[in-house]
Amino acid sequence: MLLRPLSNAIEQAYQTLRKQQPWWHQQSGIAHQHILPLATLAPWFNDESFLATFAKVQRHTLVDIYRCYELWTLARQIVDVPGAVLEVGVWRGGTGAILAEAVKGQAGRKVFLADTFHGVVKAGSRDTQYKGGEHSDTSEEIVRALLSSVGLTNTVILKGAFPDDTQQAIEGPIAFLHCDVDVYNSTRDIVEWCLPRLSPGAIMVFDDYGFFGCDGVTAYCDELRELKGFRFVHNLNGHAVFIRIPV
Repeated sequence: MLLRPLSNAIEQAYQTLRKQQPWWHQQSGIAHQHILPLATLAPWFNDESFLATFAKVQRHTLVDIYRCYELWTLARQIVDVPGAVLEVGVWRGGTGAILAEAVKGQAGRKVFLADTFHGVVKAGSRDTQYKGGEHSDTSEEIVRALLSSVGLTNTVILKGAFPDDTQQAIEGPIAFLHCDVDVYNSTRDIVEWCLPRLSPGAIMVFDDYGFFGCDGVTAYCDELRELKGFRFVHNLNGHAVFIRIPV
């Protein structure tokens, strides 16, 4: 008896939101709306180290300052978490440089930057926009030049599809994963490789969660939410964050 009133309430809320925010789309069962949070706190403006780094790398990333700052702050919180930092989907190296600078003072911490340097791979039926080969306007040389200009020496570049071609280069646990590969199958393969290697307290950040056209990644992260042993955070900036906890 309660199902019909509840259904009516949901439909009413749906229609009200559509009127308030006309940019609304549903694709592959995933609803999208243009989100305009009302919060105003901007701590990145008071973080001189972050601003100095961001100024050097912002032309080498498609990631906005909000998500870059979240990567910066999360990476700085893994001081007591053993393992390496891994970014898959490097493009021109901007966020990789931010992560490497953020953990530079953490003794022995390596930052692995994995990319095909030939664009998106493993696009499939779960992906609504990507067909493969997008974001190929980069190279290993571009990334190396950026890292050198920032003075970073704690990075290792892995050229090829990950984990297929380059997984053997990483030994030991993973403390932080930044996954920015845009499509379902590639995201799944990366996570399945990482899961048994994640240290307690390890963080996984998915850059493409919640963005129109990246519904494959959104769908996979929603599946991952059912996995025991993680806390999940959906940041309205477009990040999905998973933190490993003891089961």
